[in-house]
Amino acid sequence: MKLFISYPSDQKELAERLRLALEAEGHEVFTDRAELKEGEPYNAALREAIEASDALVFLITPRSIHPGSYALTELDLAQRRWRRPGGHVLPVIAAATPVEDIPPYLRAVTLLQPKGDLVAETVAAVARLRRRGPVLAALLATLVLLLAALGAFFVHQHAEQQRAAEKARLERQAAELAAAVQLCEAGSQAVAWKQFEAIAAARPDDAAARTAREDCAMRWLREARLSGDIQGDKASFSDLVAPLQPVLAQGLAAARGERRADLQAHLGWADFLRGRDGIATDPPALYRNALADDAGNVYAHAMWAHWLVWQGGKLEGEVRQHLEAAARSPREHPWLRRMQFAIASLRGELNGYALDVLNQMRAAGEQPDASQRDFAWRRLIDGGLLASEAEREQLLGFVGPADALATVEWLYPQEQLAPERRPLHRFALALLRARAGRQEEALAALEPLQQELAASKQETRLSRATAQLLAQLRKLPGR
Repeated sequence: MKLFISYPSDQKELAERLRLALEAEGHEVFTDRAELKEGEPYNAALREAIEASDALVFLITPRSIHPGSYALTELDLAQRRWRRPGGHVLPVIAAATPVEDIPPYLRAVTLLQPKGDLVAETVAAVARLRRRGPVLAALLATLVLLLAALGAFFVHQHAEQQRAAEKARLERQAAELAAAVQLCEAGSQAVAWKQFEAIAAARPDDAAARTAREDCAMRWLREARLSGDIQGDKASFSDLVAPLQPVLAQGLAAARGERRADLQAHLGWADFLRGRDGIATDPPALYRNALADDAGNVYAHAMWAHWLVWQGGKLEGEVRQHLEAAARSPREHPWLRRMQFAIASLRGELNGYALDVLNQMRAAGEQPDASQRDFAWRRLIDGGLLASEAEREQLLGFVGPADALATVEWLYPQEQLAPERRPLHRFALALLRARAGRQEEALAALEPLQQELAASKQETRLSRATAQLLAQLRKLPGR
């Protein structure tokens, strides 16, 4: 079939994977509208491509159906081409989208809502779409053949069996690939990699499998550093990197733009990991190349910032510029937050940066995960706030007093804390309120806390810090 894939610009990578998978089945696929911009007049080449197509695959996301999107322009052309969408239009839910927002033309046919791998299920759906039209014709032809010659019927049956066997083969291959992808995304990269190697050996020309394998290599590199673990049978970071680097390097040959930048950034990260084993490397050179291909690449900016801090740099100047550029990217935001926490953990004096990141998450309506909450409690509440005055000020210097107080109140609601944590939490809030200019509230909270701690007749870091802060507040003018 001649197929046209309509997609929003932020799903370009998904559309490319789908194109490769469909072409592997023998379809002709049109996706390239790189030079077309939303809001511009209809492009003659685009209109001709839709008119020459047998069917349209429409990737549904909130962005693709937003008024003014180029995807809606393509859908309008398709509606003019096929008044009734049945048998010609395959709408695929690529991201959670309210049904009521989906154009009626698309809702006139069954929406494909993938439960597993979107590419694999869409390929299978296209295969079914392909057969839908010819079924009646095939039945009529069979009747004619039965009247003409019984031998022709057997020829037809044999061809059907071959097509069914081919379809089963392709679906089996798609299922194998989907299983490897799911294992990689679930954190079992070592197991997934063995499956990818088997697929590559059996199908060396499978473009979709190559792309998925590259994606898994990049994920494995990212998660190995952030988790601090070497997975599978790897004894060092160099052992981990060894089979992954050639796969990413080979991918550069055909990659362009954002994809090429992703690959180069991860090759730079691989060099950083090798450097942890004492091997001389130059990650910034690859990060620089990545940004030449994609100036806003989230991986290159965040990884470069991490490298600079790893080398002893401060959270200012170039480091801040890279982190701010990474934050502007709409991609991989949860990963970026984990990277920011990794940077905050590199040195004790940087721990307060975690409070800055949490403050940003609070303002953006993001929810920290359990590990991020635990890091903040151990390094900030139970660590920095009970340290010396100089260490405390260094930690709190990353965030303004009012924001620091609001962030800690948001992060640790009193009623959700374990009983053993509540005294320290009360001290932390009193300290932050005092820094925010709410000294009377701080005093009112500290006095009963001091009495409770004194009743235990045990001197602890908390009891000493409480007494010290209380004495400072009582010496303030007007007391």
